[in-house]
Amino acid sequence: MKFVFADYLVLAGYFSALGLIGWRASRREKGTEDYFLGGRQMPWWAVTFSILATEVSAVTFIGAPGESYGKNYAYLQFAFGSLLGRLLIAWLFLPAFYRGRVTSIYEYLGQRFGNHSRLTAASFFFVTRLLASGVRLLVVSLALSVVSGFPLLPIITVVALFALAYTLLGGIKAVIWTDVLQFGVFMGGALAAVFFLLNAVPGGWTGLCSRVDPAKLRVFDFSFSLTSSTIFWVALVNGCIQTFAALGTDQDLTQRMLTCRRLEEGQRALVFTGILDFPVVLVYLLLGTCLFYFYQTVGAPLPPDVAADPDKVFPHFIVTVLPAGVRGLLIASIFAAAMSSLDSAINALASSAVMDIYRPFVRPGASESHYLKVSRVFVGAFCLLLVTAAVLLNQLEGGKLWLGFKVTGFTYGGLLGVFLLGVASRGGRDRSNLWAMVSSTAFLVFLAAADEGNWFGQRELLAWPWYIAVGTAWTFGFGWFLARFRVGGRSGER
Repeated sequence: MKFVFADYLVLAGYFSALGLIGWRASRREKGTEDYFLGGRQMPWWAVTFSILATEVSAVTFIGAPGESYGKNYAYLQFAFGSLLGRLLIAWLFLPAFYRGRVTSIYEYLGQRFGNHSRLTAASFFFVTRLLASGVRLLVVSLALSVVSGFPLLPIITVVALFALAYTLLGGIKAVIWTDVLQFGVFMGGALAAVFFLLNAVPGGWTGLCSRVDPAKLRVFDFSFSLTSSTIFWVALVNGCIQTFAALGTDQDLTQRMLTCRRLEEGQRALVFTGILDFPVVLVYLLLGTCLFYFYQTVGAPLPPDVAADPDKVFPHFIVTVLPAGVRGLLIASIFAAAMSSLDSAINALASSAVMDIYRPFVRPGASESHYLKVSRVFVGAFCLLLVTAAVLLNQLEGGKLWLGFKVTGFTYGGLLGVFLLGVASRGGRDRSNLWAMVSSTAFLVFLAAADEGNWFGQRELLAWPWYIAVGTAWTFGFGWFLARFRVGGRSGER
């Protein structure tokens, strides 16, 4: 692909705006509350777009068009359950986090139960976020590799360095404000691609609706199966549970909700993300349908490697079809999708490392300036770890959309179960929570290994979307049982 002046102009404008926002956000950093929570003064609407940018950017930007290109709109079913999950978080978790004035949400577990629960949950978060954000970084880096022709490793490194630069200086304020910009960029890019495609295909919107197989537009599947990940009841229940876990127990996403001035503003930001999730996901699914119709009617034949992998179709289209300027916007959109996931991840990982481990156990009682310097060191270290994770995850095969969810299945259940013990029961004991969380993950690893190795024949024991539900029930039930019989340290009751 040959870049022209218009493409360079769009990219230069994007990176200049990004640098300006990061520079402005880097001023007046006085301590960890400023660096990790923006002084608890962030406007709720900016938090809304920041959460959306992180949540739907990297995997959705490439994976959702690939999903609707190769299959249908079943992925949209998860949005219904996701909205329910957000309402539960707003009602159950956020009030507890605001009352505790926590910076890391795992501090709440320390307040409620003790340090075994807190450190186990933080450890689960480290593993989960490194893997899940490694997948997100990999997905968009693969797309950038396709559109630029450069090798994968240099692209991963460049994306990481750009995100590191403004996050290192500006903390969560830089993350939120750059996410607002990046959300606008990659949604604008998607809409521009849809508009271009509808003008390029025979009959435009009417032609698409009349000639595309209705099965490719199907959203709902009301059949019943515990081994399918795309039927409505599975999507509703697991969309709710996965969102409940991801946005309620993962510091990466929950941290943004704690930057608002008041509880009500954090709740408002969260609920609005659930409402806006429907049109956002629908745009990307529609993009996949438009690509399918385009290549069935007027597009040139796809190369064999692209035709075999729907995740590559959109990047291939950007390279070979889009005109100058629009192409630059779409490439900027891919960069935005990458960095909006990476910046928040490294900031959240650093916040948990400092607030849950370094500050209370390694160097208690130090000055705020010391903790601020250490926070920036952790930001750099976790950025390096995420680059490593992306490179290693590239060795795995399969659709990247679902891989982004699968890597969270083993630990999110344990996290959600222990937080539910804290807010929805008077039970739970510190050490028993540790054993409940660890045993739930071990059981899920056993199930996955059994399915992978066909230990019990060819039949799948349990579809991966159920893993979080099973892990949650196991952790909550086992933790409550042990506490009921006073096993596992001091009681969590207050």
